[in-house]
Amino acid sequence: MTRRSETLIIAVVMTLSSLPVPATAANVFGGRVVGWAPCFNAATWNSVGAPRKGLYIDSFTSTRTYPFGRPGPGKYVLGLYGIPYFCIVSVAPLLPLPGIMMVMVGSSR
Repeated sequence: MTRRSETLIIAVVMTLSSLPVPATAANVFGGRVVGWAPCFNAATWNSVGAPRKGLYIDSFTSTRTYPFGRPGPGKYVLGLYGIPYFCIVSVAPLLPLPGIMMVMVGSSR
């Protein structure tokens, strides 16, 4: 390689590594809670609508909540999610619902 092409490659790599990571790579969720169910394992199962929708689980023991309380039906939420988790809705017959654990969440009034 010539000195000029090495300099060009280094400049391109430095430029690309200094650009911010796109927001789509973040573990952020938010939207209106459209479905809600209590769980036997000290949690609630929440179906969050647009713009960043999904099935999320609010654990009473490990989810950090902010002043307006826990998510509920009709509330708007914004937060960070973590690992895949489950919600046991019924013990007999066993009915677990899948979801992703809410790590931090803030909700509307």
